[in-house]
Amino acid sequence: MGKLRILIVEDEFLVAADIEESLVQMGYEVQGCVASGQAALDEVDRCLPDLILMDIRLKGEMTGIEAAKKILQTHDVPIIYLTANADLGTIELAKVSLPYGYITKPYNEKDLRTNIEIARYKFESDIQMKVASDQFHSFFKAGSPTHVVMDADTGLIREKQDNIYYIEEEDSGSKLHLRDESYSIATPLDTVKTLLPEDLFVRINERCIINKGKIFRIMLPDIILKDVMVVLPIDADKFKLFE
Repeated sequence: MGKLRILIVEDEFLVAADIEESLVQMGYEVQGCVASGQAALDEVDRCLPDLILMDIRLKGEMTGIEAAKKILQTHDVPIIYLTANADLGTIELAKVSLPYGYITKPYNEKDLRTNIEIARYKFESDIQMKVASDQFHSFFKAGSPTHVVMDADTGLIREKQDNIYYIEEEDSGSKLHLRDESYSIATPLDTVKTLLPEDLFVRINERCIINKGKIFRIMLPDIILKDVMVVLPIDADKFKLFE
């Protein structure tokens, strides 16, 4: 798995720069630094980070807590609060949005790393518990409309739907194919189909689902995918899906 991508939401430039430098030194990837709640919403919609460090007291109309609540309405992402105010009232307000951590400023790097690693572990554990529960389908379908989360051999993966070219059945689950890499996932192909939008992903035979946006050419009995130029067989009764 790649580096953890972290979005910093902090309206004090020097504090944000200091946090960014610390994160990079610790081996994390900083997706960006934004200074307002609205900018945080826009950045998350543009590219979903793996974790958000959110200052509670942001300048402008929206507080960090309000921004976090709005983000969590449409995305599943762990949020750690940063604040110079550790009073009981602030903590009570913050608890409502179910944060994955709470760091008081001035912070130290040990606290920062500890909170991030605990948040990452807890978030993955929460997803695994939901996957195993009766809420499996509703959890994923209520998540980000542009991403899918699946259980890979190396741990949970979060992938943009547009990056997926095709998914094929394997004995132990399925295999997710991107342009330059692939993942073996524990999720069965029938279940994978329910996690993806029906208007974009279609099953072309019993063992394969493709992204319609990646089709280069259809030449019965095969479909050729662009970029990767993979040739996949299509069942005759599935051809009508592309007419």
